[in-house]
Amino acid sequence: MTALSLPEQFVLLLHKPNGSYCSTSDHTGAAELGELVLAGRLRLEKKKLTALDAEPAGIGWIDEAVEHLRHKAGPKRKSVAATTFIQSRRNARKVHATALAERGLMHRQQKSFLRISYDRFTPDPGSRDALVARIRAATRNEVELDDRLALLAALVHATGLHVVLGLDRAERKRLKEISKGEQLGGAVRDVIAETTAVLAVTTAAAAGAATS
Repeated sequence: MTALSLPEQFVLLLHKPNGSYCSTSDHTGAAELGELVLAGRLRLEKKKLTALDAEPAGIGWIDEAVEHLRHKAGPKRKSVAATTFIQSRRNARKVHATALAERGLMHRQQKSFLRISYDRFTPDPGSRDALVARIRAATRNEVELDDRLALLAALVHATGLHVVLGLDRAERKRLKEISKGEQLGGAVRDVIAETTAVLAVTTAAAAGAATS
């Protein structure tokens, strides 16, 4: 599969073959957060975010997200609650679905309902299935976890996507362990192991706040 960013992977999993998508799309910002940590642009510590690199990346969503964080941090560069960031990015799904469509990993159709136009995105079945298979293989210890896969597994657990993806009981148990940053193996850096655990808790908290 062509290399995908963490939010692209998350959005590919969100979309169902019939073109609908899971309500956890509101937490695409959590996947963006993980990608920014991977890229060394943010630090996530104790559920708080600190910008490390504010230089423009030339990628729309990254520059927009980092600028939003800088604005929230203010002149004193205070840390910002991760839940605040996630909720501010709740409409990010379409950005990454569009990027996937441009790469041939989503089929984009323009629809209308009551004269209101909207885009329907259908995932490429082979690409989505391959990603699900990789997550399941990680839960069975059939592939070695790396930084990105550990974060994706944590997001799948924290947002409840494991239910939609049909993971069995043993797979869900291992997914929960991964989301706690436990037994990740040497290929996962310590900073990412810590981020994985905090991101899972933070994402679950953001989901709870959104439904309360």
